Amino acid sequence: MKNKLLFILIIGIVALAGHLIAYEMFHIPKQIGFVVIFVVFLFYPVVRFPLFGLYAVFILSPFIPYVRRLFYLAHGRPGTDPLIVLGDLLIIMIFLGLFFEFREHPSEQSDTRKFVRVMGFYFVYMIIRAFFFNIAPLAESLQRLKYYAPAVLLFFIGIYFGREFKLLKRLWLLTILVGIAGSLYGLKQLFLGYSSAERLWFSTTYFSTLFINGVARPFSFFQAPSAFADYLIISTVGVLMFLYWGRSKGAIFFVLLLPLFFYGILITSVRSNWIGALSVFFVWFVVLQVRNNAHRIVIIGLVFLSFFMYQFVDDGLKANVKPGALLTVFTGKLGNQDYVDLMVTSRAQALANPFEENSMLSRVALWKYLFLLTSDPEMAILGRGLGALSADSLYVTYLAEFGYPGFIFIIVLICAFIMKGIKSLESLSDPRTVVLTKGIIVFDLAFALMNFTGTHIHSFPGDAYFWFWNGVLMNVALLDKKLVEESIVQ
Repeated sequence: MKNKLLFILIIGIVALAGHLIAYEMFHIPKQIGFVVIFVVFLFYPVVRFPLFGLYAVFILSPFIPYVRRLFYLAHGRPGTDPLIVLGDLLIIMIFLGLFFEFREHPSEQSDTRKFVRVMGFYFVYMIIRAFFFNIAPLAESLQRLKYYAPAVLLFFIGIYFGREFKLLKRLWLLTILVGIAGSLYGLKQLFLGYSSAERLWFSTTYFSTLFINGVARPFSFFQAPSAFADYLIISTVGVLMFLYWGRSKGAIFFVLLLPLFFYGILITSVRSNWIGALSVFFVWFVVLQVRNNAHRIVIIGLVFLSFFMYQFVDDGLKANVKPGALLTVFTGKLGNQDYVDLMVTSRAQALANPFEENSMLSRVALWKYLFLLTSDPEMAILGRGLGALSADSLYVTYLAEFGYPGFIFIIVLICAFIMKGIKSLESLSDPRTVVLTKGIIVFDLAFALMNFTGTHIHSFPGDAYFWFWNGVLMNVALLDKKLVEESIVQ
């Protein structure tokens, strides 16, 4: 009798689910409805099989902006689009699925445990600052929390999955494949134009710098041209790794991808990404070939200095920039109107053409202004709170939002990841882990450079790759030991 009742119940549930699915197929749900359906259907598979969720993060996340734009064909643009949290929900579900694994299998290495504690504190602190000591409205700070907190969980997930080399290699291969698709779609936008959904999105977006003289820059299926370029830089790192992992015949295929990705980066017209792409090759073929760590640090410092000098020289060559303008900014001889010209009027010119903006001078003026505001002890120690201000620099944004503790923390954290990778290279034996570690170091350095004039780890793909692969870096020594032992057995 019980079996019959259970069978009838199952049949009823299946019939009801089929009715709902059929209804939704012909009645497109609104964005919030789609999010609910997404969570209901994926919650159990992801929590039960976290590896499935990890693949979903790296496969689905690049296409979420494309799906969002398709919804504009059926529904208007909401004030806050709930579809932007789909990737974050996947990350949270993976973390829930692994939570007890984290507790039962703590990190074996002492330095990894230190990083875990620091990241745990960072995650909790971000949530607290969304509610307390915050100059921004609560709703706005909670929206901004999306750019800080959820992706940090990938650090712990990266530590857990960091000992499975085949899995890590597949994730880089998936990155390259998505990079190929993104490049081809970006070229389609450049030469054949934009789809109906994309043109409708143009009419609803406030993202003015998407356009140059009224013409949209290619962004492929990502949320912005800079995100498109970020992904191609990451894909380029993946290609370099496969060149060293693969066989000589297969290497020819990967060599052909480098011009495709580099051209894709060029058509986005994002200058910081151009420099980031060049730094990938310089760090891989020059910096990491140097054996002395002190020499590496000097070379890296020169690269960062060259980045700044390029920006200033680029500004100085423009006809509307007065000689000595940079010196005037640094020496504090600017009047109120001068600050307005640099931080407002100059930026307004970029709405028509970003290349007409005195980008570095205006940024330096803004940064100096924010440093001056920290003369207030409360601002120096606490900042304005999460989501209060984006300062066109990851580091100065942390200063504005979290004071000097946040400013120092983010710089020290990125430097610690880079130094962890460089030190690991000295002790690794298996060539596969050596190449993997080089790739993570190259990624960290390229994005650290670009973050001087942007916030490239506050949205996909920079956030997911930064936290996950630096989590993998924590256990690279154990991965190396495992691969060496497998080689001996074979």
